[in-house]
Amino acid sequence: MTNRTKQSPATGQVNEAFDTTIEHEFSSTKLNLSRTVTGGVRNTQLQPFDLTLSELIAMFQPQNVKAGPKDGPYFVRGHSEGNRSDKAMLQAKHLLIIIDGDSSVTEDGEIIEGAPDPKLTHEAMKQAGIEHLIYTSHSHHKHGQSFNKWRLLVPSDATAQTLESGVDAILDILHLSGVKVAPVCENNSLSQPWFFPRVEAGRAEGYYSASFETGKPFTVPEAMPEPTTAPAITKPKQRGESVVQAYCDRYPLSQQVETMGFKRIRENRYLPPESKSGVAGAKVLIGERDGRERLYIHNTSHKQHGRGLDSFDLYCEQEHNGDFKAAVKAAAELLGLAGTDDAFALFIDAEDQTEAVKPEPLPVDVSGLRIETPPGLAGAICEYLNRTAKRPIPLIYPIVALQMLSLAAGNRKGLDSIKLNLLTLAIAPSAAGKEHGQSWLAETAAQLKLGRHVVGGISSDVDMIRNLIEGDGRCCYRIDEIQGMFKAINSKNASTYESKIGDLILTLATSKVYLFAGNHRRQFFKEIDHDIDQLKKKITKAEEGQKPEAEEVPDLEKLNRALRWLFKKRDFIENGWPDPVVSIMGHSTPGGLDSLITEENIGSGLIGRCLVIRCAEEREKLQQVKETPFFGDVDILNRLHLINNGSLQPLKVNPKARQMLDEIQSYYDQDQRLNAPVMGAIYARVMEQVNKVASLLALEVGEVQSEHVSYAFALVARCIDDVGYLLQKDAAQKANATIADIALHTRAEVKRRLKTKTEGIAPSTLKQAVLKCFAKLKQITDQHNKSPQTKDKTDLYEQIIKRMEEVGDIELKQSGKTKRYVLTGGL
Repeated sequence: MTNRTKQSPATGQVNEAFDTTIEHEFSSTKLNLSRTVTGGVRNTQLQPFDLTLSELIAMFQPQNVKAGPKDGPYFVRGHSEGNRSDKAMLQAKHLLIIIDGDSSVTEDGEIIEGAPDPKLTHEAMKQAGIEHLIYTSHSHHKHGQSFNKWRLLVPSDATAQTLESGVDAILDILHLSGVKVAPVCENNSLSQPWFFPRVEAGRAEGYYSASFETGKPFTVPEAMPEPTTAPAITKPKQRGESVVQAYCDRYPLSQQVETMGFKRIRENRYLPPESKSGVAGAKVLIGERDGRERLYIHNTSHKQHGRGLDSFDLYCEQEHNGDFKAAVKAAAELLGLAGTDDAFALFIDAEDQTEAVKPEPLPVDVSGLRIETPPGLAGAICEYLNRTAKRPIPLIYPIVALQMLSLAAGNRKGLDSIKLNLLTLAIAPSAAGKEHGQSWLAETAAQLKLGRHVVGGISSDVDMIRNLIEGDGRCCYRIDEIQGMFKAINSKNASTYESKIGDLILTLATSKVYLFAGNHRRQFFKEIDHDIDQLKKKITKAEEGQKPEAEEVPDLEKLNRALRWLFKKRDFIENGWPDPVVSIMGHSTPGGLDSLITEENIGSGLIGRCLVIRCAEEREKLQQVKETPFFGDVDILNRLHLINNGSLQPLKVNPKARQMLDEIQSYYDQDQRLNAPVMGAIYARVMEQVNKVASLLALEVGEVQSEHVSYAFALVARCIDDVGYLLQKDAAQKANATIADIALHTRAEVKRRLKTKTEGIAPSTLKQAVLKCFAKLKQITDQHNKSPQTKDKTDLYEQIIKRMEEVGDIELKQSGKTKRYVLTGGL
């Protein structure tokens, strides 16, 4: 049997274009590879690895594969001169084509984890008459018997310049045979390390390898295969009434594809404009779920490879740079679908697609942890504040407790030598009880002789620097209605001294050394030199035995100590103030501060460094105070005093707490969070905030423990949620807000209100409360009620509520004649 007769009709037309006159007498093909013998992937020193395909196949037999970790010795697809790098392999020839079987392409053109069955891959290559070796990798069967991971090795005549074309051609052969393995960038990486096969001890029996040596080495094609007539495709009726579906119906996929430069080869196959191989590496698929046409591109030269794209996706990428919301709005206007019903249908359609994906679990489980009850001394402070408040506001008290611990800590450092200052913003309704925590902090600071470090507000940049000097490098600003400061900083009409405040706050809060501006240095030199002269005169008189009138006998030791400190301050002013500890404890109302949590302000860096707590809209009821708060709590004062006089030795951290911190850092260092368009500025500072909070909680015991890390992460995660909620609110309140923006924020608002009311809320009361605080939704609802055409239709709020019931967010419970909505899902 010849190689040509062994080809299937599906692959024959491909290999005919590849056919050469190479003689193949079943002698095993020689392979020129490189490998490591010891170490893992960090070892980049390669050795020549010359052997035949038969010898490689023998190495990969099950009896020769050992159990062990994934990392270990590896091989590279060709000869590499020197260290492992693409540059070192530019002259390599007869490269192995390696297909990484990591994921699959569904009929909808979507990528799912887990590759097709390796046995089917082996049969497809065998039918194509191409020699190869396939073996399963370390993760094979990790998530069950149908979860496949494998590598396909194909000897070829590929060079560094033709490798990509060879990979495209092999993928095309597999796809034509129904083996829909998804392309990955590793397939085209010249120096990609490939681990020698190892199996996990518990899955050793699942290892699979297969080979085909009687075929021929693969020749990279130089010309495009001849097109054939594919069977006609019966397009199922497309469903849906959304803007996306309407756009796809109005503008067929074929039109969009042609404008992108794709060349139609046959009925459902296209040649990407970037293709180097001439292989028709793009195919139109019909979605089984929605009947929508999607273009799937496996040619890795195209930036959209590995995705299933309908005509709206292409429109979104080409015309709106991937901005889904902008594309939806523009498409709705283009199609004349400005009505609320059509837009809400879009919201549901998009929501159905996004909610099918389960969110990644948080790195630390904090599901049972209450923000209102921190561990240790902070918890004791919160309990005391709750007990002594006329109108408690429990969610704010942890912020107060942490600010007090920061003030008592003085110049102590936290984990990784981090400064223990805090920038906090607490948002709660007017007259909700915010002033109780502020007053307690000021009174307690005074009793601990720390009152000079607490300041009521910021009047200018010079005022901040003066406070820093007079507070010996430590200052805590206690600012009510802090929105006034933010508005002054951001105002176009702000005075020079006001506009500098924001930058100075960031500088003082983050700098290891604060360097004074020249004009500030000169101003404070003059003042401190005057103080030094006055103190010297006092010391001289005291040394001469002169007693000032109406004053006590001067204490020379105390005067000389004060003089030494003045000289030290002067040196700091001249050469820079080390580790300034500047904290801000700001409070405001939703009307005052909600509107300042915007994309623009987060980008500036100031709000991104703040812990933001957004309380519920409802105030707590007045309670009878059983204890007079004036004298404070002696136990709390004593414990704070011990912290204030504590050792400056670095905090310890126990192994479990360190592991938790590492897991949190790894989670937020992932690219999808670290480089998120808006929230990336928040995610990038998660570890800084977690380290600070955990360190403050651990000051009393001297060691960061797992309970401190758990609480710190829970608090920071809550703050991130609150910032996300306020960003969503900002988007929903804007003049150009889409119905999807409004629906998403309404949903979040309903869930937040029901979360604080375990007994539930009556439907009419809930609607009234949501409309009262959401002007945009109220405007749409009022317009709906005034229009004769919508008299018998439900308004947008009611549509959203119905949707929330359908997906299980909320439930309407009835007890007698009373009906109440209760929360069934999480935030």
